[in-house]
This record gives sequence, structure tokens and C-alpha cells, in this order.
Amino acid sequence: MTETRELTLPMDTFRLEERNLPASLAQELAGRTLSVRVLAEEAALTRQVGPDDYPLLIDPQGNYWNDWRPLRVLFTDSGDREWHLPRGWLSQSLVSSEAPIEAYCAVSQETVFIETMNLPSQWDLWEINMPWEVVAEAHRTHPAMVEVRFSPGEPATVSWRDRNRRVWRIPHDWRKRRVKLPQFDVLVSQGIPNDVAEECAGKIVSVNYHPGTLCCLPDQYRFRDSAGQRWPVSIRHCVLVGLGELGELLV
Repeated sequence: MTETRELTLPMDTFRLEERNLPASLAQELAGRTLSVRVLAEEAALTRQVGPDDYPLLIDPQGNYWNDWRPLRVLFTDSGDREWHLPRGWLSQSLVSSEAPIEAYCAVSQETVFIETMNLPSQWDLWEINMPWEVVAEAHRTHPAMVEVRFSPGEPATVSWRDRNRRVWRIPHDWRKRRVKLPQFDVLVSQGIPNDVAEECAGKIVSVNYHPGTLCCLPDQYRFRDSAGQRWPVSIRHCVLVGLGELGELLV
């Protein structure tokens, strides 16, 4: 099922460029209200598809079927090129209330460093306009090595290079977060075992969080204990210390 909806884009071209829209197109579209196609979520194995229609499943008889597909938002520009836009932008209230771009970093000259990042699901990468072959490569890269670039008075830009050295922008807020975990009793009340709660209570840890994606609950971080086991914790009970890995540049 497909329907046509109206979508108002954010005024900040930076947020459009993070979706891998060319800078010229981002400047043209910033703040505009567009007519977009919205494709409803599809359950897997509900219709037959062709061999080039990814992602797909193949049954024992060799027939091609669609795999699960989330709700998708598509925009076609004046040159008939199709672009993907975030599902969350369909709600004007979400667009207007999103957290601002990451705080400026007080650097006196351009600063660049490499940071590890666990990328979210394949559909989340597709939504930032990576083609499927690049999505597949990126999804096999765990963790990915990304370049974080700070310039005086500018937000951080994050980018990843594929094997052909093509640069792809990554949303800056997909970076790891450094958070202070809540105290023992709060962790236990959220279902964390006593031994893990005792080990981790009040610690500052790096957590992965990809806001607006399919792979993260909007109200939870997931942290790892010393054995590498992941545990969920409520965001509202944590204190955000900064972005990036422990020991990296504070912002």
C-alpha cells in the first residue's frame, strides 16, 4: 500500500546532508513542505518479487518473495532521482522538537579523529540513502571505523568510507554516548541482576544508541558488563556525560 503525504523538512541543511543528500539539494529543500510517497510496512512472504528486488527470500521451489519491510518515506526530486527520508519526520511535532545538533566543540583549529561505531540495522542505513550493496558492506563491518571532524564553531561531522573510498555521512547522534549509570537500587528495580548492578552502579560507560532507528528503543540505552553481556537501562535514569568513546574528545 502506498499513500501520498505532506512532509515539512527541517530548516537545517546539516540534517539533510547527514542523510547523504547532496549539499545543493539540501539547500534547495531545507524548510520546504514536500509531497512524499509513504509505503506501508510489509510482512515477509506476502508477495512474490523479482530477483533484483532486495531484500528478498527464496522458497524451496526457487520462488522469490519479499522480506520484511518497514514503513518507508520516499521523495522524488526534479531529476527523477528517488531519496529516502526518515520515518520520524512524518510527524511535524517530532521534527520541531528534535534535540538540536550536537553542541559546538571549543576547538581553535580543525580536529579529526577516528572512532569506532556500531552501525544500526540495514534498513536504517538504507534510510540514509546508502545503496543496498553499500548497506551490505557496512552491515558486515562491526564495529565500523568512522571519522569525526570538528571545526571551530561548527557541529561535528561523521563519515564512513566504503571499500571504493566513497565517503558516506553518518548522523552525528548515532555516535556512542558516555553516560553515568544509576545507582544499585535503580538498576535492580529495572531487572538488572544484583552482581551486575553492584559492578556497574554509578560507573561512566560507553553505550550505543541510534535515535530514530529501528534497532533502539527510544527510552533505553544498552550497556555491557565486564563479561560483555548487554543490559537495558532507562535513559531517564542515566546522566549524559558526552558523546563518543571513553577518553575521546569531550564536547
